[in-house]
Amino acid sequence: MTNYTDYSFYKNTYKGNMPEIDFNKIIARASYEVQKNIFNRDIKGYEDEVQMATCSVADILFKIEQLENKKDAILSNKCLKSESVGDYSRTFETLGIDNIDIEISNQKEKIKEELKRYLLCTGLLYRGV
Repeated sequence: MTNYTDYSFYKNTYKGNMPEIDFNKIIARASYEVQKNIFNRDIKGYEDEVQMATCSVADILFKIEQLENKKDAILSNKCLKSESVGDYSRTFETLGIDNIDIEISNQKEKIKEELKRYLLCTGLLYRGV
């Protein structure tokens, strides 16, 4: 699969601030997300719009990745919240996990919004025949 954009466009035109090493890890997934939403249509004539959409999706995927890393860090640093001895019971602190899950869900919805923002007027999102 071909990536729809490169780091030069991301940095100079889109004005993104993701480090290049992270961009290179995420761009294939971002391009795939755009590709599946435009049903692998030819983007000729809409290259800039598709590149902008791909950059925006890459930023969102980067944020999701950061949130998932934060969630993993919280889960790996289990803090004992309470402990009982009779019939043995332990409860660990998971403060913030629900909020992180909600934010991840919100970010996934934001992908759809950003695709509409950049591609709605191109006809690439049209699902009909």
